[in-house]
Amino acid sequence: MEQEVLDNFQKLQLTKEEADDIVITNVARAELLEECSLSLFGRLLTDSQQNQRAFKNTLKAAWKMGSDLRIVEVGNNVLQFKFGSLCKLEWVERSGLWNFDNNLLLLCRWRKGLTTSNISFTHALLWIQVWGLPFEYMSEDAGKDIRSRLGKVLEVDKRSLQAEQASL
Repeated sequence: MEQEVLDNFQKLQLTKEEADDIVITNVARAELLEECSLSLFGRLLTDSQQNQRAFKNTLKAAWKMGSDLRIVEVGNNVLQFKFGSLCKLEWVERSGLWNFDNNLLLLCRWRKGLTTSNISFTHALLWIQVWGLPFEYMSEDAGKDIRSRLGKVLEVDKRSLQAEQASL
């Protein structure tokens, strides 16, 4: 029976009208582009299922955005975070490392052509702190040498060094 159903599905073909290209108009495109430009997409780095309601409520509380943040499930365990302003989106990006139930939240900014099938979560912003560094290496130059091996550096904490630690 299963094979017969599969064989029938393989024989299906589109009609000429169905095969024609679909032309999409630009009617509300400006609004959609603005909404997309104020979006981050995220996925928890986990193999287990999470309580989505608790996850969304926790992020809204942690980010202190309430109704100014909309969270939409878009498929493939990807969520779209729609912000009310660019400064709020950028605050979330800068203020991470975000996690839920000890699972890292990977974030990606929207870009033209992005879909749930081509989205790539390849990196996360991390703060690195070096402890026990010998005093003679507690300098900005030593920090540059260390950070050059860690990946792209966005910012260096240049506060005065305390005790036996140096922050990068």
